[in-house]
Amino acid sequence: MYNIDRTEEFDSSVALLVDIFKLKNKALVESCRKTFIALFGSDCTTDMMTAAVFQLAATDSDTCHWALHTFYELDACLQLIEGALKFAIQKLIGLGFVLGKDFSANANGEILLNRAAKISLLKNISDADWNFLKEILQVVE
Repeated sequence: MYNIDRTEEFDSSVALLVDIFKLKNKALVESCRKTFIALFGSDCTTDMMTAAVFQLAATDSDTCHWALHTFYELDACLQLIEGALKFAIQKLIGLGFVLGKDFSANANGEILLNRAAKISLLKNISDADWNFLKEILQVVE
């Protein structure tokens, strides 16, 4: 009998989600998400979608951007954006920028920052991190 462990099942499901996201078909992604919820539960499906979008950030920024904008209201995307916001704030503070002076966060989950803070942040993060952060950064003069 065919037996697959949980890690393989998770990884296979994430790979399938990545491929489905690349098709940029909202109805197909929704159908897959609903099927996964029935099979694995809501929390596991959210984790799978989070992993898929994170993988896309490293491999296919265009599809990652599409997924974040198309499925913004889903827990997976909200968790990623919230994590990116926290990461950016910690990184900026670590680089010596001052919250309230050089940058701030607004109620929409965006980071407002001056040009110097943005340039410094971009020099000190990976391309994958940038794919998430560009969704929430707003440069103000």
